[in-house]
Amino acid sequence: MPRLNIPDLEKTLFRMERKVGLSEINYAKHLDSVSMVKILHEARLQFLASLGFTESNIYGLGLVVTDLAIDYRSESFANDLLVIDVGASLFNRYGFEIGLKVSNEALDSVVCAGKFGVVFFDFDRHKIAKVPAAFKTLLGYSQAENLNSCQVA
Repeated sequence: MPRLNIPDLEKTLFRMERKVGLSEINYAKHLDSVSMVKILHEARLQFLASLGFTESNIYGLGLVVTDLAIDYRSESFANDLLVIDVGASLFNRYGFEIGLKVSNEALDSVVCAGKFGVVFFDFDRHKIAKVPAAFKTLLGYSQAENLNSCQVA
């Protein structure tokens, strides 16, 4: 299987720090891949919270993950401090990508790059919904620009 090519973030919209816990270490004595998925999920939720939203209420709509990709690049170990940068890109009619870069400052390395594909969802109607214009504006995207060409992650 060919390796994923997830580009580095061009623009960071949110940053958080997270220490690697002892329970997140696997038999090889480094950060477990499943734990990284949970860390990326937490960063996505914290990003939304920083904007005043939850994934169940963004201008009255929910946000549903459609896919997740992670390009693991280096190891992290117990008690390492990870810095997670989050950005947004590739808006389309119903969703966008949330890009993430996880760095280990102590080792001066990028641990992984990841991206979530997400769509807006109306839970009352059980249907996908258009991206709220106010959300794009909040993230700094104008309505007139071709958002598919504005790759941030």
